[in-house]
Amino acid sequence: MEALSKVALAYYNSGTDEERRLFNLFFLSMDQDGNGRVSYREYSDFMSLEAHDDNMRTRDFFNQLDIDRSGGLDFKEVLTLYYILKSGRPICGQCKIFITNEYFTCMSCFEPQTAAYSICLECFCDKGRHDHNHGRSHFVDNFFVA
Repeated sequence: MEALSKVALAYYNSGTDEERRLFNLFFLSMDQDGNGRVSYREYSDFMSLEAHDDNMRTRDFFNQLDIDRSGGLDFKEVLTLYYILKSGRPICGQCKIFITNEYFTCMSCFEPQTAAYSICLECFCDKGRHDHNHGRSHFVDNFFVA
């Protein structure tokens, strides 16, 4: 998650004034008590209201975002979440872990504007854990160009 945090910060720093303004509004909408940090309660409330992926609402995912292990999310850690949401990076449909590298997506389940069924490389290769209802021939990797 640290590498992704660096990417998110690079995008923020190179973004337009409007893009930075939108992120700042995002941060302020999460930081309900205005203390400059987002607690798990604030995070959970926000994620529930915004109807984001159930797997991203968990304490485990919050802990993954909390890179400095402070128990709350600072500006850069919330920026990482914002980048994840805007970039559409998936959570593995099998092991429920946030995917930071290569992954496979089921083309039979893919529809524009919806969350397609995606799995990490490890789960795709582990035949015992691959229980999706479409065969392996329906999956493409994240670098596939149609």
